[in-house]
Amino acid sequence: MPAWRERDLRSVSGGAETSIEFVNLRSRPVILYWIDHQGRRRQYAVIQPGQSHRQQTYVGHPWVVTNGRGQALVCFEPTRTPARAEIG
Repeated sequence: MPAWRERDLRSVSGGAETSIEFVNLRSRPVILYWIDHQGRRRQYAVIQPGQSHRQQTYVGHPWVVTNGRGQALVCFEPTRTPARAEIG
């Protein structure tokens, strides 16, 4: 989903456990954040160019990926089925 959606995202409890494999296709590192129940970013990983990071999560727990300056690039909402999220 588009980066501008971050301002509306909040985690909600009770969703099924799942996972997302985040793949960095960019030429620079990206930073992975979980959006908590208050809508705040919580850093989970720095993903180097060409690398991936598998994140256990829950349906209802959104994620945002930023560049090194903290600018949101893209947002993800987990689904019941494990997913792959390519950041390009």
